[in-house]
Order: sequence, then C-alpha cells, then structure tokens
Amino acid sequence: MNRSLARSLKSARTMNRRSLITSAGLLLLIAGCGFSEYEARLAETKKYYAYLERIEQSLAPKWTVPGNLMDVRVPQQFVAIPPAPPIQKEDGTFEQPTIDPRQPDYLNLTFPELFGAWESTFQVGKGNGVTENRKGFIYALSNYWELAGEHATDAGEFVNILKTYLSEKLQIPPVDEAPQLHPKVSPAYQTQSAFDVCSFKGKEIDGTNYTFEVYSKKNGSVIGVLVVVLPEGIENAQKVNERIPMMLESFNFTGVPPKAGSDKNAPSQGNSGVAPTSGF
Repeated sequence: MNRSLARSLKSARTMNRRSLITSAGLLLLIAGCGFSEYEARLAETKKYYAYLERIEQSLAPKWTVPGNLMDVRVPQQFVAIPPAPPIQKEDGTFEQPTIDPRQPDYLNLTFPELFGAWESTFQVGKGNGVTENRKGFIYALSNYWELAGEHATDAGEFVNILKTYLSEKLQIPPVDEAPQLHPKVSPAYQTQSAFDVCSFKGKEIDGTNYTFEVYSKKNGSVIGVLVVVLPEGIENAQKVNERIPMMLESFNFTGVPPKAGSDKNAPSQGNSGVAPTSGF
C-alpha cells in the first residue's frame, strides 16, 4: 500500500471517529433535554395530585341544587342545614313554609333568595388559654329567581341591596371592599373567577364578635353569593381560613336565567320542592 493511500485511509478513519463522537454527543444532548422535560412534567403531575388530595381532605362533598342551578364544596367541618319542604295547597300549587330553619335564629336577619345554609362549631380563644365553642355559618344566595319575577329589573343590584340590608341589620358599615381572583396561586388548576368581596366586622353575638364576609360573582345576568359568618378568634388548627379560598374555587352556578313567570316553588322548576327564601 502506497503512502498516499495509507494517509487517505487514516484520514477517513479519523473523520469517522469524529463523526461518531459528534453524533453520540448530539444524542446525549437530545436525551438530556427530553429527560429534563420528563422530570418537569412529572414534578407538575405530583403537584396536581397533591392539590387534589388537599382539596379532598379540606372540603365536603359537592352540594348541588337540583337542576344544576348551583353547586359548591364547603369546608369539611360544615354540615348542611336541611330546608323545610314546601306546602302543597288544595289547588295543587306550592307555597313556602312560614319558618325556614336555614335562616339565622341568632339575629333579626333574613337572607334573601337563600339556596343553602351550613353550620359548624369552632373553638374560639378567649385569652389565658380559655376556649369556648361558637358556631359559624355559610349561606348561599342567588338572584336567579328574581330574574323570573316582578323584581327582574332590580336583579342586577342584588349584591348592592344585600350589602345595604346587612349594614342596616348589623349596624356596621362594610369594609375591605375589593375584587379578588380565585384561585389566587399559580399554577391554577381551576379557571380563575372574579369575586367582589366585602366584610362586616365586629358584630357581637352572645358575647363574641363575628365577621360577616360577602363573596359575590357573576355569570351573565345571574349572580351567586356566599356569605361566611365566623366568630373572631378561631384557632388556626381548625384550618377554616385556608379552606374558604378552596370553597370559592368550587363555587359554580348556572348562567342561564329562568323563563319569565317561572314558579320557584314548583318541584318541576328544578328545586325538588325546595325553593329559596323570598327577597327582602
């Protein structure tokens, strides 16, 4: 073999080795990028399932108004207050009972268009290590049925009228009025919703100060409201304050208003005979 041919073969072998090294390097680089992406996806999946587990440990099962008019998951320690069934009259129509057990019995206060109510008992610190049991409440309201009746023209002012009514009954002006987005944190595994929020603080009930928080949001012309009534001084171990934002994430209601003239007392209207309490 002449020297020229030997040099050519040596050069070819060198180029092949370099090509193999370069190709191997590219494959390792590509594999590294894919592995990093896999790790990122795996970490995100773990976060998502941790979020779902936290929700399941924090919130009660979904409560739904028949006809899918509204649903929500309240903090786990709250129990639904059952409504009184409507009374069927001789002509076949229905009317609401005079007394609604879901309405507050601790104040001269009647929530309008009440769809649901829940209660729970909390330990409240009174100082010097002393605690007392005090009840807390959640109320779900909506202007839904107002849109079908004689109050349809005022239905859009439902929240403003409610705030004025609470201010008069509680003798306390609303504070901390501001919009909020829920979920607040990122990544958000639920679609963010805009809430209008305000508080009525320092209402004394049986020797304990209470705060009334009003959370409202819109879905078209339909407005949904959650009113959270809690005693001040709840111990952190009861976790209600961290569960309320989770509840807000779960709050949904229809955006399709009822037909004009629909009867909210009739079981056929998707209430199974359980109609919300009338307006103010």
